[in-house]
Amino acid sequence: MLSAYDALSHRYWRQQLEAQFPNISWTVLALAPRHFSYRVRANPLVWYSQHRATLAQRFDLVIATSMADVATLRGLVPLLAATPVWLYCHENQFDYPDSKAQQSELQRGNRLQAQLVFLYNCLCASAISFNSNYNKKTALAGLRKLLDKFPDKFDAALIKEIELRSDVLPVPLASFDVRQRHAPGESMGTATSSGKRQPGLLQLLWNHRWEYDKGPEHLLAFASLLSQSGVPATLHIVGQQFRDKPRAFDELEKLLDAGQASSPAALMQAGLASNRPCKLQRGRWGFVENMADYRKLLMQCDVVISTALHDFQGLAILEACAAGCLPLLPNRLVYPEQFDAKWLYSWHDDPARNALAMCERLFDIERQWRDGCEPPQLQQFTWRTLHARYAAKLEAVSGCSL
Repeated sequence: MLSAYDALSHRYWRQQLEAQFPNISWTVLALAPRHFSYRVRANPLVWYSQHRATLAQRFDLVIATSMADVATLRGLVPLLAATPVWLYCHENQFDYPDSKAQQSELQRGNRLQAQLVFLYNCLCASAISFNSNYNKKTALAGLRKLLDKFPDKFDAALIKEIELRSDVLPVPLASFDVRQRHAPGESMGTATSSGKRQPGLLQLLWNHRWEYDKGPEHLLAFASLLSQSGVPATLHIVGQQFRDKPRAFDELEKLLDAGQASSPAALMQAGLASNRPCKLQRGRWGFVENMADYRKLLMQCDVVISTALHDFQGLAILEACAAGCLPLLPNRLVYPEQFDAKWLYSWHDDPARNALAMCERLFDIERQWRDGCEPPQLQQFTWRTLHARYAAKLEAVSGCSL
């Protein structure tokens, strides 16, 4: 197992895979998720210099995440050249939004390097799996556009060969015991005998990385508008943080602390304002280190929110829904293939317009929530559903029986 940039979602996947197939003798090489551009190009050098003896063994199968430069590593370690490779793609480098910091010539060059590594990986892999159809579709389209940019002309069959070796196999979800949801003394909305919830604070959750590509400016605009709507709500902002974070989070923290917001005129004009005076309350703030505490928070929340500029599977959203949350998501990226339209709001690049669309959809969801609406069913993402497909893939690519 080669994980070249072992971010939380990558680790989540590989550790579950190891746990689900304990009869396999696993050898795991994983690199810390730091210095992205360096990791993408240097991971074979690091592994070759530090783990040459380990890599020189005879393996039945190499499973590599898409950032691992398997093509180069196979050249450095001849025994690996004859070992089948299953490439697992959590993301692709063709559908990331460019921040202002990524528009320099150097950054564009780094992006091209990552795209080429992905191309070579796909060409040398025996099988390729993507975590969503959206990921697969944008990756293949990106590869075609990449080849079209080059001065040499390439046969379209090159990408067709990659497509024929590709499938969609989602990252399975860890199980949740939803019977513990809203335990006594922790309920955020009390249900009546009719199944309807009594009025109370709506618990909203935003649980993504604190980075530009997760749409913090759109989140800030939404929170500012919502605080004037009259909907009694608490907003929890959790997720992994890094040394440098977008300034929008500082503004959002001030907003939640002070209960200040922009003028409600936009809500009034859209017919969304309420007569109920209420400031949006601050809930949990910052990364939740302990997994048990995080799961407890998920089961205490009512609505999970995405303002993402990109999402290839959306594990944070799926986990929250599996724990009982109702989703509030843009009608783009991976979400339309996972959720019905009633959970999706119309996306706008302009944060102010997007905030209006989010509030409008949230008020619909709030009515469903108070009527006792059940969260989306996600059986298709459970290990119970996906285990047989993973087993079949491992056997087919390795040629070994489990």
